[in-house]
Amino acid sequence: MKISSTVKGLITGLLMVAAGLVLYLNKVDETSPVQYIGYLIYGLGIVWAITAFVKKSAEPFKFGALFNQGFRCFVVVTLIMALFTLIFYKVNTHIIEEKAALTKQELLKTEKNRTPQEIDTMIESGKKNFAIMAASGAIFQYLFIGVVVTMATAGSLYLRNKKS
Repeated sequence: MKISSTVKGLITGLLMVAAGLVLYLNKVDETSPVQYIGYLIYGLGIVWAITAFVKKSAEPFKFGALFNQGFRCFVVVTLIMALFTLIFYKVNTHIIEEKAALTKQELLKTEKNRTPQEIDTMIESGKKNFAIMAASGAIFQYLFIGVVVTMATAGSLYLRNKKS
């Protein structure tokens, strides 16, 4: 059965969501290296999409064709992770409240040019926009990582094929 790169992206994204939920439900510390399992899954998903294309392609392939396969995968993953991030923070508002309280404590200690009322206003504004900002950050982060992994994988396979 042939699975398209887009479907591989869907599978990869769903595995990443599952891993994220398992980490969250098991209260894995943010400093633990285990938290990077999602990135490992992401990278492997992109490599899977590109290498599977190479294996099924009988003709010589160009860098653009390889990059296209990785792109199809990582765009789907990016969409899934952005939606997951947005929904996760909309459902788990207590996390936003905890982060806001920590930020407020830090600002009250370090910010000498603002009144406590100004800090409260900043915190409330941040809480309203937190989920959107987190999703925006996820989009940028996953697109960047996707491009890097795709270029590295496609480039190395293209160069290796060109030498043989």
